Amino acid sequence: MTAVLAFALRILLLVLAYLFVGWIGFTIYKDLQALLRTREALSASPITLRVLVDGNPIERQFTKPEVILGRDPDCDLIISDGTISLRHCQLSFHHRQWWAVDLNSTNGSFLNENLISSDIIITDGDVLRLGNVSIDINFNQ
Repeated sequence: MTAVLAFALRILLLVLAYLFVGWIGFTIYKDLQALLRTREALSASPITLRVLVDGNPIERQFTKPEVILGRDPDCDLIISDGTISLRHCQLSFHHRQWWAVDLNSTNGSFLNENLISSDIIITDGDVLRLGNVSIDINFNQ
């Protein structure tokens, strides 16, 4: 009788192990679907940044989910101004919205003249000020 019970427990453990592996696979599949939906939403709402630096207008459009602004050559939008930190501000797309966060810059980041102290949602027509540089935010619809 104990051999039958041990065999039944082994079968139960094997079934539970397969269910667990299947659950992991299903979770990964759902996460990949969510990532694809986010990329589709992002491509539907790219962000355009208009910057005026020393009288020279710069206009760039981004469709990637993270944009770094600053003086560092590795930044996505390089702004050559002495009041801008190397990595000044980050714009990121998640939860179907664009968000801005200050990256501990020296002169601060402001959205519509309000200091950014934590992640904040940015909308079409907002003005982002980094140091002495103003950036107009526009979404292409």
